[in-house]
Amino acid sequence: MNKANVLASVREALLAECEHFRALSRRTRAASSDAETKAEGKYDTRATEENYLADGQAKQAHLISQALAAYAALGARSFAADSPVGLGALVQLDFAGETQWFLLGPAAGGKEVTVEGTSITIITPESPLGRQLLGLKRGASTLSPKAQVREVG
Repeated sequence: MNKANVLASVREALLAECEHFRALSRRTRAASSDAETKAEGKYDTRATEENYLADGQAKQAHLISQALAAYAALGARSFAADSPVGLGALVQLDFAGETQWFLLGPAAGGKEVTVEGTSITIITPESPLGRQLLGLKRGASTLSPKAQVREVG
C-alpha cells in the first residue's frame, strides 16, 4: 500500500467535503434573504433558522480546512518494519482473520477512503483504538477489540 497515495486520497476527500460545506453555507445564507423566507408574522423565524444553519455549515467547512492543514503538515513519514506505531502510520490489523487498514492521522477520525480497491479508515490518537495502537510494533496485540498489528507503514 502506497502511503503517499493514501494521504493524497485523504486530502482530496477533505478538500471536496470542505468545498461542499462552503457551497452549502453560501446557498443557505442566500436563501435566508430570499423572498420566500421573508417573515410573515412575528413568530416566523425561517430566515433566522437559515442563518443559524449557514453558520453551522461554515464552521464545519472551517474545521475541515484545519484538518487539511494538519495533513499538509504531516507528510509521508516512513516506518521501518520494527518501528512503533506513531502519527502518520498506515496500519493493517488482523481481527480474528479479517484484516482492516487504518491511518493514524492528526484529524478527520472516522472518515474512510478507498485506495487501490482497499478501504482505509482514519483514526486519531484521541480515539480508543488510536490510543491502543500508539507505540505498538508489528506482531503486537491490541486489548479491545482484540486485534494483532500485521503491518506498519
